Amino acid sequence: MAVVSALAPAPDLEAKVKAIFEDSCTACHDDGADEVSLAGSPSRLTSVKSKATGKPMVVAGDPDASYLYAKVMGTKGIAGEAMPPGDSLPAAQKKVLKEWIAGLKPTTAPAPAAAPAPGPSASTGGAAGNKKAADLEVKVRKLFDDKCSACHEAGGSEVVLVGDLAHLSRDKSKESGKRFVVPGDPEGSYLVAKLVPGHKGIKGDVMPMGDDPLNAKEMELVRSWIVALGESSGGAAVETPGPSDGAAAEPSEGPSEGPSDAGGGDKPAEKERGKPPFHGTFQINLPTTTTLGRRTFEFRIDHRFGQVGAERGAFGLDAGANISYGFAYGILNGWDVLIRRTNSRKGYELGTKYIPIRQEDGKKLSFGGYASVEYLRDFPSNTANPWAGNFQLLLSRLWFDRWSTQLTVGYHLRTNHSANVQVDLPDDDVAGPVKVRDKRGTLGIGIASTVWLGQKKRWGIDLEYHLPIPADVFFYRGGNADRNGSNIGSWGIGGSVNTGKHFFQIFITNTREIHTNLYAPGGQSKNPFSDRGNFFFGFNLSRKWSL
Repeated sequence: MAVVSALAPAPDLEAKVKAIFEDSCTACHDDGADEVSLAGSPSRLTSVKSKATGKPMVVAGDPDASYLYAKVMGTKGIAGEAMPPGDSLPAAQKKVLKEWIAGLKPTTAPAPAAAPAPGPSASTGGAAGNKKAADLEVKVRKLFDDKCSACHEAGGSEVVLVGDLAHLSRDKSKESGKRFVVPGDPEGSYLVAKLVPGHKGIKGDVMPMGDDPLNAKEMELVRSWIVALGESSGGAAVETPGPSDGAAAEPSEGPSEGPSDAGGGDKPAEKERGKPPFHGTFQINLPTTTTLGRRTFEFRIDHRFGQVGAERGAFGLDAGANISYGFAYGILNGWDVLIRRTNSRKGYELGTKYIPIRQEDGKKLSFGGYASVEYLRDFPSNTANPWAGNFQLLLSRLWFDRWSTQLTVGYHLRTNHSANVQVDLPDDDVAGPVKVRDKRGTLGIGIASTVWLGQKKRWGIDLEYHLPIPADVFFYRGGNADRNGSNIGSWGIGGSVNTGKHFFQIFITNTREIHTNLYAPGGQSKNPFSDRGNFFFGFNLSRKWSL
């Protein structure tokens, strides 16, 4: 069995036929329509069949056997009416079309054998057709499996980037209408544009979504693969066959509007961007040095169930829960602002995070700060010190691409929110305790750590600990003035997964508090495993969008 392809011997005839199609046919027969597409290069029609009859649209060198010519001439035996509907083509244009088909010279090449999933796709032509493209596609598939398959797998609503990649030479973006891959033309391929940060010609997010951009070496691999797709085994450019509906590769729309990070030429390659130390902007409670990035919006839900050992049972699910809803926005790379609300003391928190030194930008570590102001609008009989503030310094590092650590030092203003504080003051000439208002703050030190698992490093084991210091001055248990209360600090341990722009954590912790000034005074249990369990289940969920 042989595969037949054809090239027009006279470029002027090809151009004339294309002009005829654009003038009389593409209003209905455009890419993406239900009809056979007549847009793009006419010579690709040698590989397209009629949907109605299954006959080849163009048989190179034989106009009478070409269903396209039969439809134009209105020959007996066609399905439906002659084309174009209404007015027939002028005799001169029919003659051009006939001469163009007659002038196409068929060439034959061995058909590529069916390849298993890991091997080269049909778009590369196999070893007999284009070994260079086939070899590069194997590497591109591995890259896509690592960076893209979390969202772009078979059965999803996004373009599929796993398995056979031949369809990328035919498919168009639903958002922009541009061809994903134009063989031989990386700058005209929408796939490349979507991978270039700052490209002006794309719709939606830069890919990979929620992950770092491809580095220069990875971008060069994708570009080289697309270039190789436009080369035959002998080095000549070829047209990529289209599918049965005629959706085929179209000529490049011109050079890319955005910057290229592949290097080469006189332009030096851009510096590769590394991974941020943490996937999430918060660990469990503590803020991390990871920021959203410029013009990125995040919605976040933090949830803590009731105490596991409580009499109401169901591992705390039947008891009351603390919930926080938050919105954050990345003004610049390294600078975020946020607002969030929790049902605990009906609190609001307005905060900002600024990380001027970032490891992902090539620094040795990440360093910055987080500051916030909080307002607790619960009844005065329930909550003292309704206005409070927080200042935290953050220092982190990602080790070996798999282990993230962070040290946090903070001071938290007016952390005692108990409305009924009574203290026996030694010099007040009053016997016994008296009611006082405690305006003191809390100094605290925190540690956060994550170990990343798996080839794609999307899964993590998360740890967090925050200790108010010194232990003989500052009070604990959420700000209650109880010297006999817990002084072990707040801790949390669990796991997380990052998929695209979703980030999900599930964990156990000894504090139900979520907002900064509420968790700062310390945890709420001494022995977490006493009395059937003295801790809380919780989860955090966030979703990002690029604006």
